[in-house]
Amino acid sequence: MAESNGGSKFGSFIAELRRRRVIRVVILYAVVGWVIIEVASTIIPGLNLPEWAVTLIITLVALGFPLAVIMAWAFDVGPDGVHRTPPLVTNGNSGEPVRRATAAPQSPQAVPPVQPGAVQTNVARVPPGSDSEAEARRTIAVLPFVNMSGDAENEYFSDGVSEEILNLLAKLPKLKVSSRTSSFAFKGKEFDIPEVARRLGVSTVLEGSVRRAGDRVRITAQLIETESDSHLWSETYDRQMKDVFAIQDDIARSIVDALRVTLTPKERRAIQYVATSDAEAYDYYLRGRRFFYSMSKRNFHHAVQLYQKAIERDANYALAHAGIADAHSFLFMYGETTPENAQKSDVASRRAVELDGDSAEAHASRGISHSINKRYDEAEREFETAIMLNPALFEAHYFYARDCFAQGKFEKAARLFAEASLVNPTDYQTPNFLAMTYRELGRGAESLEAARKTVANAERHLELHPDDARALYLGATALQQIGETGRAMDWAERALAAEGDEPAVLYSVACFHSLAGNKERALDLLERAVDSGFGYRAWMEKDQDLIPLHGEPRFREILERLG
Repeated sequence: MAESNGGSKFGSFIAELRRRRVIRVVILYAVVGWVIIEVASTIIPGLNLPEWAVTLIITLVALGFPLAVIMAWAFDVGPDGVHRTPPLVTNGNSGEPVRRATAAPQSPQAVPPVQPGAVQTNVARVPPGSDSEAEARRTIAVLPFVNMSGDAENEYFSDGVSEEILNLLAKLPKLKVSSRTSSFAFKGKEFDIPEVARRLGVSTVLEGSVRRAGDRVRITAQLIETESDSHLWSETYDRQMKDVFAIQDDIARSIVDALRVTLTPKERRAIQYVATSDAEAYDYYLRGRRFFYSMSKRNFHHAVQLYQKAIERDANYALAHAGIADAHSFLFMYGETTPENAQKSDVASRRAVELDGDSAEAHASRGISHSINKRYDEAEREFETAIMLNPALFEAHYFYARDCFAQGKFEKAARLFAEASLVNPTDYQTPNFLAMTYRELGRGAESLEAARKTVANAERHLELHPDDARALYLGATALQQIGETGRAMDWAERALAAEGDEPAVLYSVACFHSLAGNKERALDLLERAVDSGFGYRAWMEKDQDLIPLHGEPRFREILERLG
C-alpha cells in the first residue's frame, strides 16, 4: 500500500508539473541556453574578449536555470499577460487533489433535485436572484445541430460539430454545461427553447444547423437567453471543410464573450481544438463515434474500423486511439469478453496517453482498460488524473465507480456513483448502480431512494426514446425493487423485444428475473448471455441482483465456464 501511495503522489507531482508547464519551460530553457553558449563560444574569441567571458556566460545560464523553474511554477504567461498560477486544492489528510464543489453526498437524499444536465462539478448552483444577470447566464446547453444537408448520412457530422463545441465549453470551470446525454435527448424532437431550458436547468441555449456539400460546410449558430427569449449572439460561417476546427473554436470563444466570462490564459488554450488538423481524419472519427454510441457488438466493431481509418490519416490522433480502446473495452464488458479485446484496449489506450498526456478522455480510456485487465491500482491513478484534468467528464466518474464495485470496494463505489450522478443528474444508469451498491452495504432506505431516481430518469429518457433497451432493462430492475412488479415485467419484455440478441440485454434481463424470483428464467437468460459472448466474471460475481442465484448449481456452472 505504501508503494501504491508513493506512486500516486509521484504521478500527482508529475501531473502538477505539466499543469504548471514547468517541463515545457525546462526543455525550452535548455535549448535556448545551449544556443547562447554555442554562439558565445564561437564569437567571443574573435572579439578579443577575455577567456573568462565564455565561462561567465555559462555560469549565468546555469544560475538562471533554477530561477526559470521557480517562475514557471509560480506564473503563467499568455496572450492576456502574466498571471499567478492558482494552486491545486488538495485533501489535507491524503494530499490528493480535491475536485472543487464535487463533494459526494452520503446518500441520494443529499443529491439536489434533478435538474437535467446542469454540470454541478464546475460551479456550485447559485440560488435564483442572488447573483447578477451575467452570473445567471453561465448555465448553458448545447443542443444537437440540425442536419440541413438533405442527406441523412451526414447526421453524424452535425452531431459531431455540436458535441465538440459542448466538449470545449465543458472544460471551463466557470460554465455549467448540460451533459451530452441530456442535451441530445431532444434530438429530432419538437420542443420550444424555454421548455428545453426548463427541463435541462439552464438559462442559455446554443442551437444551430449544419449544411455540408462536398468540401464546403455552412454552420449557423445562435445563443439564446431563455428568460427574455433574446439572442445574445449569432453567426453564420461558410467555409471549406478544413476550416471546421477554426469555426468550432470561434463559436466557443464567442459564447464565452457573450456570457461575459473572464478566462485565464490556460482556459483560453483549453477551448482551442487541437486534437487533429486533418479534416478527413476528424470526419472518420465522428463517423466512428456515432457507431460507438449505438452500444451494440456490431456497432462497436464498425466504430473500431472507422477510428482506424482516422489514425491512418493522422497517426498522432490521440482521441481516435482512445476511441479504439473504449470500443474494445466495451466489447469486453458487454458482449465479447476475450483476451484479445482486453489486450487491444491496453495497447490503444497506452498510445492515446503517450500522444496526449493532458487529455482527460485518454486517461479515462486508460483507466477502463486497466480495470478490465484487473490492474486496479493503475486504473485508480488514471481515473483520478482524468477527473483532475476535466471534473465534468462523466465517464471518468462513472467507470471509476464501476471499477471499485468490481473489486468489492462498495463504500468508495457508492461515493463515486453519487459523484457521477452530480455530474449528470439525468443519467439513469448511475442511480441504478448506486441502488445496487447501497443494497450490498445494507442501506435499504437509501437504496430505495436511488431506485426511485432510476425510474424517474428512465421514464424521462423513454419519453424521447421509447425503444432504448438499456433504459428499459435497468428501469425494470428498479421498478421491481420499489414494488411495481407489473410495470417491471412489461419493461423487461420490451427490452428483450428491442434487442434480445445483445449479450448485455440478456444478462440484465436475467438480473431482473433473479430479483423477481424467477430463477429458472433468470438462469436460462444468463446462459444465453454467456453463449452470446458475455463473460465479465468480476462483475457477475459482485452483482447484487444475482445473489438469489448463488445457491443454484447452474449458476456455479456458468461461473466455471468463465474461468
